[in-house]
Amino acid sequence: MTDIPIVDFAKFETGDDAHRRKVAAQVDWAASEVGFMYVDNLGIDQALLKEAFASSAAYFDQARPEKERWAYIQDINHGYQGSGDQRLDPTIAPDLKEAFTMRDIHKNEDKPELWPSAGFLDTASRFFDEALRGSNIVMEAFAMALALPVDYFRKCHYGQNVALRYLHYPVTEGELTEEQLGCGAHTDFGTITLLFQDDVGGLQIQGRDGQWRDAVYIPGTIIINTADLVATWTNDRYCSTPHRVKPMTSDRDRYSIAYFVDPDTDTPVSAF
Repeated sequence: MTDIPIVDFAKFETGDDAHRRKVAAQVDWAASEVGFMYVDNLGIDQALLKEAFASSAAYFDQARPEKERWAYIQDINHGYQGSGDQRLDPTIAPDLKEAFTMRDIHKNEDKPELWPSAGFLDTASRFFDEALRGSNIVMEAFAMALALPVDYFRKCHYGQNVALRYLHYPVTEGELTEEQLGCGAHTDFGTITLLFQDDVGGLQIQGRDGQWRDAVYIPGTIIINTADLVATWTNDRYCSTPHRVKPMTSDRDRYSIAYFVDPDTDTPVSAF
């Protein structure tokens, strides 16, 4: 694996065909050779992103019994999971993180019992829509690179199986074993994942040589990775790359926001 490339989406939506195809070719290379890319100028509302991070931090700052009032519900992929509740790598100790997951937010907007507050829901709902808009721009570049109709992916990603997840990696106190990680090594399941991270860092990407490399924080960018389903969809032209998060051993907690993009339920998926 080479270094994670930076793809600039400035004027992708408004530029001429040559510019759009140049960006699509860069996305295609990143998805094929690395499985990860930094995306710049996707147009995500930075004030709304800041609001989402603040809402996440305020929720996680509560005592655990309070947070557990909105405990995770597997059937709808929604709610709070505490540190140690999840183990993404089944061969090691549980993950040292806590999360609040929200799949298909609009389907559950009329269920106040699922939400810590109306303000929490409002911020998450608006950010869900903003991230979906950005995701579909990236997938439009996929379609161009793969010589498919430009709306090939957009028309089957309306949010039915898309999940927004707030994540908190608290500073680890005491001794750690070599097995303990903030988040165990794994690949993602769906089409793409958008990751918004803070400047604490901790994300690592595994190269084809088996070595782990830091995916450092680059201000203003989004880390986007291709996942298992799109690898199948493209007959392994696009790769799904293992990644993990180191335990937080500095003096600052880490916060990130992940946005998992999966196609709508009735989408037929076959390799092309």
